[in-house]
Amino acid sequence: MAAFTVVTKVPLPAYIPPDAVVAALHAYRPLIEANPHLTSYERRAVGIEEIVDDPFFRDDGHRLQAFTCYQRITIIPGVGAWATKDVSVPCVFQSYDVGVRCRADAGSGVTVWSSYEVRRRGEINATNPADTPPPSPDDGDFELVEIASVSCGALVRPFVRRSLTTAHQDILQRIADGVGRSVGIPVWEMAIGKAGVTGRSPQV
Repeated sequence: MAAFTVVTKVPLPAYIPPDAVVAALHAYRPLIEANPHLTSYERRAVGIEEIVDDPFFRDDGHRLQAFTCYQRITIIPGVGAWATKDVSVPCVFQSYDVGVRCRADAGSGVTVWSSYEVRRRGEINATNPADTPPPSPDDGDFELVEIASVSCGALVRPFVRRSLTTAHQDILQRIADGVGRSVGIPVWEMAIGKAGVTGRSPQV
């Protein structure tokens, strides 16, 4: 089995309260629904065998919840629907003070242990800095970070790493955008901030 870690992050604009992002993570569903591969999901009971021997789930956590997420994964990009695969992914979530832990068993021997956290900007470096959105005048002092530890077969490692990097960057950005909308920031103002255009920052 191959093991590797991917760190992904997006900056949080100054007008998005960090506590609002943590609250969205703690709700679990915004995190699930941000996955671009998701087709549907359902809540299920937590199996004791899923957590009892896994040190990933710690004593500082709260609210263990389990879901099955149904996803459509692209195997060969750009060649149509025939090159996709439908998969079901059992997930277990646990909240803690600054974020959420999630273990996803994606099948075929692929398991992902992810921590989603709000951190002060610059505390940790991204695995692929080129994939991190460029700085914006609206960036604040915090960023949304995912630290994903992956176990998978050596043959599928390149595919899993590519899929994780691209999809999870999108997940983080969707969460940030969703929180921005929930606190009353118009979509066009968020787009201006991402483009690096200066202007009056919304007051929240």
